[in-house]
Amino acid sequence: MKPKMFFLRIKDTFIPPDLRARVRVTKNKYDCLLFDQGYLLTLELKSTGNKSVSFDEKIIKQHQIDNLLEASTYENTISGFLFNFREYDNKTYFVHIQDFVKYQHTAQGKSSHTYKSKVNKSSISLDICEEIGIELKNYLKKKNYHYHVRIMIDEAIKKYCDKDNPVERIVVV
Repeated sequence: MKPKMFFLRIKDTFIPPDLRARVRVTKNKYDCLLFDQGYLLTLELKSTGNKSVSFDEKIIKQHQIDNLLEASTYENTISGFLFNFREYDNKTYFVHIQDFVKYQHTAQGKSSHTYKSKVNKSSISLDICEEIGIELKNYLKKKNYHYHVRIMIDEAIKKYCDKDNPVERIVVV
């Protein structure tokens, strides 16, 4: 039996609209930390009712991308987004930050198109997540979903921490 995993969800700070112009609050680097089997996962969680998640700064903030990229440079650290598509059978995918940035560069015309699925310049689609991500399988209990997190972690460790198969790193400038 594997030991329990450590999970920390970092709460966002809510500032009432009338105070936002006068109060400065630090931004969270990411939404949660998960530690299991000697590996740290830094995750940014995104959920949508659409078939894609927009690159718009209101949805995916540049500081989130930068912080996930920075965290991914540390040994035994796996960083990325968990994209949840609620209206599409609650499909959920882990997309490593390196794979996300590579796709974003392709979508913006900065590198050549190598994907089977359609590339959209302003968002990452469910089809692309299926192509480049790791599915976080889940099922509906009575009201809430149960997620098979350990299986997703095992696949991520195998895919991104294999010493014989290093991940191509994108340098943060």
